[in-house]
Amino acid sequence: MARDLTLYWWGQTASTVGSLFTAVALPVVAVVHLDASPGQISLIGAAATLPALLFGLPAGVLADRIARPRRALILLDTISALAIAVVAAGLAGDVVSIPWLIALALVSGSVSVVTEVVYFLHLNQVVEAGGLTKARARLQSGQFGAGLVGRLAAGPAIVAFGTATALAIDAVSYLLSAAALLAMRPVAPLERTPHSGRTAFLRDALAGGRILFGNRFYRALMLLLTVPILTGAGTGALGGIYLLHTLRVPTGVYGLVGMVAGLLGLLGSTLAGRILSPQRDARRVIVLCYVASSLCALLYPAAGGPLPLALVVAGLGIGIPALFGAVSNVALSPVLVADTSEEALGRVMATLHVYAGALGLLGALAGGLLGDRLGVRPAIWTLAGASALVMLLTAPTALRAIRAAPFRPEPPERTTAPAEESAAR
Repeated sequence: MARDLTLYWWGQTASTVGSLFTAVALPVVAVVHLDASPGQISLIGAAATLPALLFGLPAGVLADRIARPRRALILLDTISALAIAVVAAGLAGDVVSIPWLIALALVSGSVSVVTEVVYFLHLNQVVEAGGLTKARARLQSGQFGAGLVGRLAAGPAIVAFGTATALAIDAVSYLLSAAALLAMRPVAPLERTPHSGRTAFLRDALAGGRILFGNRFYRALMLLLTVPILTGAGTGALGGIYLLHTLRVPTGVYGLVGMVAGLLGLLGSTLAGRILSPQRDARRVIVLCYVASSLCALLYPAAGGPLPLALVVAGLGIGIPALFGAVSNVALSPVLVADTSEEALGRVMATLHVYAGALGLLGALAGGLLGDRLGVRPAIWTLAGASALVMLLTAPTALRAIRAAPFRPEPPERTTAPAEESAAR
């Protein structure tokens, strides 16, 4: 199924390029054009994570009842394109305000909740048996590479053509992703057990939590993730103000700061395929990468001095953690697949997203509060320092959990096989 994976790669890559245009454009709109305060910026960040709390568990149940994940992804790409096109039109008409950006964050966050839990189900259908890790690394490499292109082009495009054009490019990219999914060969529907009634729905919604808290390493992993997600959300909420106001990065080169992250993230994705051999315990790689990422994130608030130096240090403060994060993201795939049945994978992913969403919401609000009270740079120092300290204290717990239970590698057999769908697409 190499052809389908290539189509998926092109669709995901196009979507990532477009998303980077929006990621660069929205802070410019909020900070430069609407003069948003740290508190308002944090509300936009919180709005992006709120859907994970509201819809995360139902999305997991829905994902585990979807027989054809590809169709769901096509619908989600279409919704994203429409939402972004509406805001692009509003920008062109000069009627956009902070509530518009909050609304877009809510819609994008809601779509993302479902997309993330369906993504693994669809990818597991596309790849050959035992090829999930390499496929995940390839797709992630494409996304980071596309991120380089997006960050390189977004700033100059915004200066030359305006923020409305940047968002319009993102809307088109989602349509290209949907077209790539449509062009893929049909596969057999996933076998699903029929469920009905509120009791069954509630039981299924809570099943992901039972699986996570019943697995010793998953419990340690959730503990390990707590503070980095909190502090990362807070730092991300302040990122636009920090770069554009504190470091005085010009709008035209604002997107270039993230290029280092894209480059090192691409390197991390490439290395992950080599590091994660079947004989290596992917859980240990995850823990070590999380610790290294938090320590290296201390470079970000240290940025200062002449603008070129500040750009380099800020870029490394984002980029080096991105390298370790890319490796850990690839490593997480075989861990989840090995320890979770295919019927429950969506619910486990959804529960993780709800957990991360709750922490991200609190972190974004905390970042805005700290930014208003302490100032932007001191707030980022506080968040990054807390993350590094807690990671060093909690990593031994995760490593002990790893030693207590041997790792089972990615299963060699799959429950689905290519076939013609019984119904028309």
